[in-house]
Amino acid sequence: MPSRLLAIAVGVFLAACHASAEKRIVVKITHFPVLGASLAGKRIVIGPLAGECSQELAEILKPDLASHGLEAAGAETLALSIQVERCQALPLPPILGSGLPAMHIARTEGHFQATLQVTDPAGRHELASITVRGDAQKENQSQTSTPEHPAPAEVKSIALHQAFAQAQRLYLPWTENREIPFMDGKECNVRDAIEPARSGDYAGLVKVAKAAADSCAPGSKASAQAWYNLGVASMLVRRYDDALAAFDQAKDLNSGKLVAGLADECRQESVMAKARQPKPPAAEAAGEVRRTGMVLTNDLIIRLVDGNVAEDEIIKMIGNQPTRFSLEPGDIAKLKAAGVPDSVVAAMRNQK
Repeated sequence: MPSRLLAIAVGVFLAACHASAEKRIVVKITHFPVLGASLAGKRIVIGPLAGECSQELAEILKPDLASHGLEAAGAETLALSIQVERCQALPLPPILGSGLPAMHIARTEGHFQATLQVTDPAGRHELASITVRGDAQKENQSQTSTPEHPAPAEVKSIALHQAFAQAQRLYLPWTENREIPFMDGKECNVRDAIEPARSGDYAGLVKVAKAAADSCAPGSKASAQAWYNLGVASMLVRRYDDALAAFDQAKDLNSGKLVAGLADECRQESVMAKARQPKPPAAEAAGEVRRTGMVLTNDLIIRLVDGNVAEDEIIKMIGNQPTRFSLEPGDIAKLKAAGVPDSVVAAMRNQK
């Protein structure tokens, strides 16, 4: 009996150690537009349209494309087709809520789903295809009797705008919140990465993760954990080549499954990042400055900062891309309240 209890205790201890080997942390990952390098120097024309509400989505997209300098102009255009599979808003049966007096609730539910496809000017090659959707619900309440249902048109509009936010990923950088495992081992101070990862200090995360990787003996389990953390940290600050080099050192961690997916994602992002870089100075001198086709605005700068894009990278983008900034006192206050660094604001002023 004592030996059996000891075996159980050892099993529990090992399970606890395994469970504490990693912590799952929600991080912000910034992506390039889905169209990537295909967007360089191009404009977008919307059509053809098919399905109920396709025209409504097009009318939301058109001014947004225009505000980012992507409205159709000239021969260098990409075709954005919209095929709506679902667009509806229906009242749900009234319900009686809890409490005294009971609350009468009338709900309306809306759903939207569409496939957006982008092709080259000749319409022969698909450059990107995404499915966008919106699911919305709104309710009215009353303590005396069943209230009117919320207007279906209003709820449908909410679902449409949810889908529009996803459609912007075709041509604008976008940020997702994703839960990613971080190694939490004691050796080589691997667990020092946990706190900056949780707080969103990704620049600090790179520093502590690199210190841990440099301090570990090559080939050890702790070394693989440290390099994995450094790979994730480098990915979060969009240093994709550094991330791939770190992931290569950690490729055997957990049989490599933990690394493979992130490494593939880094390769894709690295290709898009390099495709969007300006041409060398010699080509620029000949009047061939590479443009992405995207106009930088105040809101886009805030989005890049919120996505933890490095200051120097944002400043480089401001210097190389067309801009449409508004820099009145109220605009500056909004930028600073959103955490835009002074150096970026200064670059915006100099570019105007």
